[in-house]
Amino acid sequence: MHIAFSVDYDAASQTSATSSGPNDVQTVTPPSQADGVAFTIESPPIRITFDGKKPTPHHGLLLRAGDHSLSFAREMKFASVEQGREAIVNFLWLKLKPRKRG
Repeated sequence: MHIAFSVDYDAASQTSATSSGPNDVQTVTPPSQADGVAFTIESPPIRITFDGKKPTPHHGLLLRAGDHSLSFAREMKFASVEQGREAIVNFLWLKLKPRKRG
């Protein structure tokens, strides 16, 4: 089975946050109008959680530097995996683009 679909987004707003190590947990809350998010991680990698729990070296999704996107927008917590090395994360919050009819 192959399922394919497309979703169009418009930019809603931008935010940025920086973590300097595993104990420097940053909480990022999406704006109310956001339906998704695209984000860029500047090295080093981060651990990110969506369950409200603190990311640790063994808990949370490990994401490496680069571009990422999620088709949902919810509160996230993240931390750099390397002590003393800042991980900067730039978020572009997205809202669904109305579908053209006809």
